[in-house]
Amino acid sequence: MKDTVFNHVAGVSFATLAGFDAQGRALVALPDGAQMPARALVALDAALIGAELAVTPVADGAGLLILGLLDPPRPERHVIEAARELVLRCGETSVTLTSDGRLTLRGKQLLSRAEGANRVQGASVKLN
Repeated sequence: MKDTVFNHVAGVSFATLAGFDAQGRALVALPDGAQMPARALVALDAALIGAELAVTPVADGAGLLILGLLDPPRPERHVIEAARELVLRCGETSVTLTSDGRLTLRGKQLLSRAEGANRVQGASVKLN
């Protein structure tokens, strides 16, 4: 702990969750590249590796305390791709996109709302 940037910093700093050690303790990557184990006030798991953290040194010099996770920036656009078919499913409802251009919506009810025009357009439109 004496060789890290936290020797001279009082308060909260930022770090990255690098993984977990053999005892299951969180390993934190500090800005100077050093990694050290830390205790956490929040639940952490392997899915969060790489997440940015707010950390503070423990007063007795015994290590770091993870105060929480930083909320990552949200992208303007998020793309999910599949080569042949993409299915989003919840219970008995699904949305299926296929590479041949088909979009299939399945469910017990389908509700479509629009503040403006609600248009149905196609080469032909079949109702019932």
